[in-house]
Amino acid sequence: MATIEHLSGLTAGELASALRVLADDMVCNEPEDIERLRARKLDTGREFAVWEYVMGYCMNFSDQICVLRTQADAVARGEEPGDAATLARSMQRLCAWYSGQFDTTAKMDDAVAILAHAGECFGGVCDLAAFSDLARGLERYLVQLMFWVDRQIPWSAVSDLVHGYRLRTAK
Repeated sequence: MATIEHLSGLTAGELASALRVLADDMVCNEPEDIERLRARKLDTGREFAVWEYVMGYCMNFSDQICVLRTQADAVARGEEPGDAATLARSMQRLCAWYSGQFDTTAKMDDAVAILAHAGECFGGVCDLAAFSDLARGLERYLVQLMFWVDRQIPWSAVSDLVHGYRLRTAK
């Protein structure tokens, strides 16, 4: 697996490929960000909201990426107006915003670095194919990260609380 430091020197195309490799590796190997975030709970004991926010960031950003990537594909086919520079600038802003959220809310150093560098790379994207390639790599990374966040949330306990299961079944 490529180290985060290695990713910082890559071009847009190289980063897109590296993010796909990273996402593939994350299928079986927990990211260090998740380990650090889980360890943080030991200090405060109050991290459920952080996990929920991170889940939302991963979900919302991956959805936004999908929308922009779909827009780029429609532009490339001549079905809709648009251009690579406008889409890339939108993605650049999203990367900057989400990088800040992952930093402020969760202190997820690797995700922060990846999103910051992806934003820089989007700034240099000149064509729709390169935009879509990098967007898809980033989307795959975020979806796989979301998988790991989802695994940390005690969904059955949350469901019990929300639906009052324990209250209805107590004798």
